[in-house]
Amino acid sequence: MSYPPAQRKARFVPTKETAILMHAIWRGVVLTMALILLAPAAASPDPAADVERVLRDIPQDRPVPKLDYLQRADPINADCAYYRGGYNGIDVTVETHPNSDRVASVLLKLPGPDQTRLILPAVTRVIGPPHASDRKQSSYGWDWPDYRTGSVHYAGGGATKEGFTIVSLFYQ
Repeated sequence: MSYPPAQRKARFVPTKETAILMHAIWRGVVLTMALILLAPAAASPDPAADVERVLRDIPQDRPVPKLDYLQRADPINADCAYYRGGYNGIDVTVETHPNSDRVASVLLKLPGPDQTRLILPAVTRVIGPPHASDRKQSSYGWDWPDYRTGSVHYAGGGATKEGFTIVSLFYQ
């Protein structure tokens, strides 16, 4: 069947300007998709930077700071205040000296595989180089006068549980 010339569909023949516009749109779509797919990787947490920030936010022997990620909890030891919270997936626990608002201990738990070597440089920037280390056991320790100690180590969870990388600063 033949249609009269007025009813025939016109074939789309792109001009040079249309081809350039179509190419620009296609490139925009591809770049947008790439950004959507790469954004989570770019925003992924940096455990070392997060550990360093928390250790700087909560220095020992200073009053417990008011932080959005730290809330008061029921105390464990008599006459001590106890705080719990989380920062970018890191469990944060803080305890004060007895009858004081000053920080006595800070405990950070990072769930997952061993991250001691990843976070050790950040901890070292805040509290100095470790006084003892056992690289095979992923364990690093500090001892200071006045019964103060610290450690960075990995606590494996066994075959069925996830482990934790631990950062602890406390009075013995």
